[in-house]
Amino acid sequence: MQIWRSARVGLCFVYFGVGGLLLCTLLLPLVRLDARLRGLPADAVALRTQRLVHLGCRSFVRCMFGVMRLARLAWQGEAALTPGSRPPRPLLVVANHPSLIDTPLLAAKLPQADFIVSPGWMSIGWMRRTIAAAGYLEAADGAAVIRGAVERLRAGRTVVVYPEGSRTPPEGLRRFQRGAAHIALESGCDILPVVIRVTPRALMQGERWTQYPSQNPVWELVVGEPIHPADVVGEERGPLAARRLTGVLEGYFEKRWERGGI
Repeated sequence: MQIWRSARVGLCFVYFGVGGLLLCTLLLPLVRLDARLRGLPADAVALRTQRLVHLGCRSFVRCMFGVMRLARLAWQGEAALTPGSRPPRPLLVVANHPSLIDTPLLAAKLPQADFIVSPGWMSIGWMRRTIAAAGYLEAADGAAVIRGAVERLRAGRTVVVYPEGSRTPPEGLRRFQRGAAHIALESGCDILPVVIRVTPRALMQGERWTQYPSQNPVWELVVGEPIHPADVVGEERGPLAARRLTGVLEGYFEKRWERGGI
């Protein structure tokens, strides 16, 4: 039975990888060609690519949680992320990062999202090309990332930030970096927190997919009330304000992480 379960987990990741290759080698060239023939700007290619990533992640989530039945998924407050159920506005989504599939789970809910990605993902050829086509922001250059994220928020788009910078280690949340706070302060945008809990732990940093638990994990994603930077720092800006706002974010996630028993 455990062998069959491991095989199903492996099939899910094969499904994800094959889908990514098809997106990169077949669909992206078609998107670029159509944009060129119609005279569309480069930004249109990025937005269309993000839409394709969204559809691909929805398919992967359906495969893993629905078809293979390897886990359960519970959302709370997801209407705040869903277009059509909220007034159009920029969204600065800030989430913790306990597992390998957090980005697919969020992307499956967000038809448009500019993710800030770790440079480590750029070593995978098809993923590097998809990241470039989607216009995602690389976390390597902090100042450029903040400028890019602010520009996109001011254009009414959604930006997703993992302030830990990488997946959560087993011992607990990483120290938060200040990028999310700087983006919020520079853009004047509220922060929409998403607390991600996984019980039992699964696909955490340092864990292989072959170590997937025998008990079906539950991924719980809780969208909280917006955090207003002005309520924390008033009109203050700069490094000290970013430090204070980051401290508030750390406290928010630490409290809810512990409450979830992870």
